Amino acid sequence: MCLPISVVLVVLMGTAAPEVEAKRVEARREVRLAGDALQDIQVLRLAPGTVTLVLFDSSLAPESTDTTALQPLLERMEVNERSLVLKPRAELKEATVGLTVRFKDGHAPEQVAFTLVSHPDVVDTQVEVLRKPRPAEWLLAELTSLRGRCAAAEAGLAALRRQCAASGLVGAYLSGELDLLQDITVRMLEGKRAVSDGLTSRPGMPLILLNSGPLKVLGVELSNPPGHGPWVAGRARLVRLDPEGRALGAARELPVHVFGGQLAPGETARLAVRWEEPEGEQAAAVSLELMDVSGRRGIRWERLEL
Repeated sequence: MCLPISVVLVVLMGTAAPEVEAKRVEARREVRLAGDALQDIQVLRLAPGTVTLVLFDSSLAPESTDTTALQPLLERMEVNERSLVLKPRAELKEATVGLTVRFKDGHAPEQVAFTLVSHPDVVDTQVEVLRKPRPAEWLLAELTSLRGRCAAAEAGLAALRRQCAASGLVGAYLSGELDLLQDITVRMLEGKRAVSDGLTSRPGMPLILLNSGPLKVLGVELSNPPGHGPWVAGRARLVRLDPEGRALGAARELPVHVFGGQLAPGETARLAVRWEEPEGEQAAAVSLELMDVSGRRGIRWERLEL
């Protein structure tokens, strides 16, 4: 007996088990900000097809939030006076997407920084960010806990510095222990005056170039002026140049290295950027820009002679 074509199709389609995507657990949570200006970066776990709502108990300054870099990544992006609405177009790679929002009243903390990621198992559907002062009893308990954590961190600081010295040229430069390494050259760079937007270089303090074969590390000592918020290290934009100033390839996006990952207001520290030169194509100079996670505060050199 011959079966109708429609029956045959139904039978064939029923033999293949459909692929079912694992459903993420929806999370609702609360984030409390400390009363000082130095804040940890808060992680928001986003998922395609799901709206994440971030609520604030203090008014934001939406006009000060730069969302240009996020527009291609998000299907929905709203910065309102008391909320954020986020919905990504696709999965987000970890630690590559940053967003900083500022509070309208200017009181500490002045802002809060977020990292937008995709988690395989969890998605934040609602996050409440609480900034208003808390009872004195709670603050005293928090202070006691913080002092304990600081004491433990201070006890391990010397060992961490020794480890950084053994982690290569970046660690050697940041720790100031270059004499531990061999077969490297160190020299000062000459370049056009830096264009500063939120970071300042010390007068008379040159940039340092460390060479070890194709590996290059460029270091500089910079300050975050008092009265500003914390400067959280973001990305460096480096363009290799030939002797005539023409670009050798596309701009490179590189991590900015600094102890602790950020500069507190009034703090001065060494920052470093690491890259490798391709064999047989040594650049004559580079242009370099160091930015924070928001992409708004940094410093730029148009041309640094290598």
